Amino acid sequence: MADGKPELAGGRVVEVASVVWATGFRPGYGWIELPIFDKEGAPIHDRGVVDAAPGLYFLGLPFQSRITSAVNGGVGKDACHIADHLAGQAAKIDAPQTK
Repeated sequence: MADGKPELAGGRVVEVASVVWATGFRPGYGWIELPIFDKEGAPIHDRGVVDAAPGLYFLGLPFQSRITSAVNGGVGKDACHIADHLAGQAAKIDAPQTK
């Protein structure tokens, strides 16, 4: 990371709006260099929203908010929660500034 932006292995900093990382069947967080993990190495989040790193979200984690969070039949509710959170953040940005 450089000034909050992703930095590639060669040192190039990139401007991005979103990063989607799919790890497959086992979580792999080694690429995240932020203090957002508990002592067991699991991400600290509230239903996928990482308060300690605004703009960082997790989806599909085992027991993210329910037993079915990590399967196709249950991940949708967590996705809706994150989408609602993102929409709320966008509304705050777009709100007119008052003095």
